[in-house]
Amino acid sequence: MSIFVFATAEYQNKAEYDRYVELATPIFMRENVKVLGNDEEARFGGLPGDKAILLEFRDEAHMKAFFALPDYQAAAKHRDAGAVMRMVQFRRFSS
Repeated sequence: MSIFVFATAEYQNKAEYDRYVELATPIFMRENVKVLGNDEEARFGGLPGDKAILLEFRDEAHMKAFFALPDYQAAAKHRDAGAVMRMVQFRRFSS
């Protein structure tokens, strides 16, 4: 069952965050992570953030394996230096 990750990025150092995007984007594509949303003009309704991101993983194992990849971990250092991230993980609705 699909797992979604909704995240907001609140920039602290935009150049560092941009470096993360440059490094991480090919990894997302290579690992078949679906980027369903990526918007710097999102309306946050009072939530802090400069960017909204919505990711879809095949399942929980796919998500955990992705975030543990050494090359993703290296890219994530730039993410962490560049933004405060807030993330929510949730499953696809099934009736």
